[in-house]
Amino acid sequence: MALELATGQLRSTGSVADISDVPIVDVPMLDPGAVHDPPDSVTHMRSILEAADGVLIATPEYAGGLAGGVKNALDWLVGSASLYHRPVAILSAGTTGGTFAIEQLVRTLSWQGALTVDILGISAPRTKMGPGAGFTDADTVQAIERWADQLAAAMSMEPESLLERVAGVVTPFGIDPNRFGDLG
Repeated sequence: MALELATGQLRSTGSVADISDVPIVDVPMLDPGAVHDPPDSVTHMRSILEAADGVLIATPEYAGGLAGGVKNALDWLVGSASLYHRPVAILSAGTTGGTFAIEQLVRTLSWQGALTVDILGISAPRTKMGPGAGFTDADTVQAIERWADQLAAAMSMEPESLLERVAGVVTPFGIDPNRFGDLG
């Protein structure tokens, strides 16, 4: 539901992939020996992400962390450069606002060279949704739209400004923004 709102906000900004574009249900358990010769589903996932100018990732927080299927799919990207220097915006919803899933996503994505440009946590999401399972809470809808706007803005930023934006997001998680190197 959040991704539908966000992608609607981004229609005119360039090529954006969201996690729902990626058939992670078809991605098998990570086989480190097959990373350089992956199954077709992984090759397909990589091609979707590599064609995008920016990526939206929204995931619920399960059992105090990132959903296993999402982490597994991201693990298949290690070493592929599919997300390298690509702006990414992260959203997680959970009882406490998805903070633990967000932290794990920021770390995982940063180690792959992805540029996390914004994060959004939604606490108690069921209380902010209507009977059709879409978000109806006005503040939440506005927050999701702002989240999408942050990705759109990052996709057109000059490298120095982009790195400043990324630093503001990743530094609180103990990640040194110098790890991203020169974005130019």
